[in-house]
Amino acid sequence: MYSVFLVEDEIVIRDGLKASFPWEQCGFAYVGDAADGEMALPKIRQSKPDVVITDIKMPFMDGISLSKIIKKELPETRIVIISGFDDFSYAQEAIGIGVDNYLLKPITKGKLSDVMSDVKIKLDKENEKDNYLEQFKAESQEYEQFARVRFFNQLVSGAMSTSDIFEKSEELGLSLDATQYNLVLLDFTPMNGQVAAPAYSKHRARLTDRLMQYLRCCPEYIVFHWNMDTYAIIVKGDEENINARTRTLFENIQRRCMVYEDEINWYLAESGVISRLSEFAAACHRANKRLSCRYVNTVGHIFTDEDIEKIRSSNDENDKAAIDQRLVGLFLENAMESEIDSFLENIIGKQTKNALNSNLFCKYFSMTMYMCVCDYLRKIDLDPDKVLGSQIRRSLENAESSNVLDLVKDMFACAIKKRTNEVGKQSQSQLDAAIKYVDEHFSDANLSLNEVAKEVNISPSYLSAMFSRENKTTFVEYITAKRMEQAKEMLLTTSKKSQEIAEKVGYRDPHYFSYIFKKTYGLSPKEFRAKGQEL
Repeated sequence: MYSVFLVEDEIVIRDGLKASFPWEQCGFAYVGDAADGEMALPKIRQSKPDVVITDIKMPFMDGISLSKIIKKELPETRIVIISGFDDFSYAQEAIGIGVDNYLLKPITKGKLSDVMSDVKIKLDKENEKDNYLEQFKAESQEYEQFARVRFFNQLVSGAMSTSDIFEKSEELGLSLDATQYNLVLLDFTPMNGQVAAPAYSKHRARLTDRLMQYLRCCPEYIVFHWNMDTYAIIVKGDEENINARTRTLFENIQRRCMVYEDEINWYLAESGVISRLSEFAAACHRANKRLSCRYVNTVGHIFTDEDIEKIRSSNDENDKAAIDQRLVGLFLENAMESEIDSFLENIIGKQTKNALNSNLFCKYFSMTMYMCVCDYLRKIDLDPDKVLGSQIRRSLENAESSNVLDLVKDMFACAIKKRTNEVGKQSQSQLDAAIKYVDEHFSDANLSLNEVAKEVNISPSYLSAMFSRENKTTFVEYITAKRMEQAKEMLLTTSKKSQEIAEKVGYRDPHYFSYIFKKTYGLSPKEFRAKGQEL
């Protein structure tokens, strides 16, 4: 429903139109009125209506002056002028500055209905174009997902020079122009310990959509889907606003996540403010270290250095050179390989670290970690001897203070990698089903990642990552390729018009279809057909 604001100095006309015209039936919400342009302007600036209906002759500020200001400040707002026969020259001037239509007095319900119907048609067309533009932007972001993730991984690994960072970010349309940054990690690890792809959840899908819509609307944030359950958000700003922007981000994420508190686990951690792009590697390590607290405090949500200190203090007070094996199991069930270092740093207290200087304790520590890993592997029906092999056990039995942590890290990595592979194997049938569904429904204009994920009962983010990994292409690229191949075939073998072909392969807007076709093949549909007929 569109909003409409009325400016009319004759109170009888103003009140009559407000009360008697069926605004809502015509698709409009009446949001306010005023007696002249001067009174109307601040209200219009505040309400930003889709349509302003204004009398042309009024005291203090007439309709022409008001229309000029509106067109300058709110160019998308449609304007309808009310005029008498004697004011027709003024009406012509109004049309010259971009007014959409005019109403001659006396105003009848039929006249106003015709004008508002015309205005609504124009607004609908504009809205449709905006929707397609948003669709294209969303699809473009999906196209760039591979490149974005690769760029972020290179950024936080320190593998790029500053000049390379600026060059690559510019290629991807990512503006990193700022004097200060903060890296925020948002994680949705389910903490369920299941060796299976995460099932589809309408709550998680809805939450993710709302969060991404919010983040894409804020140029001060750049979001990356870093891995299966983790998003990385770069906050941009300067000394005066970087902390406020980070707080605002946390508040908005927390407000949206709290709605699904009973259904979804969520965790947040920040790196702290940095001033150089070369500091992102250290920033990511700090944020990851804080985020790894979720394996120790699963009921918490936002983790800081204070949480790390509390964990370490608790370890120092309660831990006589011992490790909570339950936490190790929880970590192995849910973590990524990249989190191993941070997790061990958090759970190893001073007592344990000092005790590791003893080779005797090293052997005890390493074998305790070995038993934790073996217990976990058996829990998921895997043979520890086959997964770890005899070499890992022998190395751990002979561990020394100089290499014990590296050996434990390698063992953890082996177990986590095996778990990840097992999940991949079990989800292959779901991926096959997803591909089959896409192949059968790619011509449906409403086909989406969320719909396919729901159909095969798998998390949309997991399906997207798995689809890309196994097919070496993104979900949207795959659908687009199927549609373009079908369109190409129809252009060469039928006489159907481009608009009809667009509809047949899943595009409502023929112009959008033509754009994608030309982007794919380097020729417009018309040029492609003509060239094909020449061969």
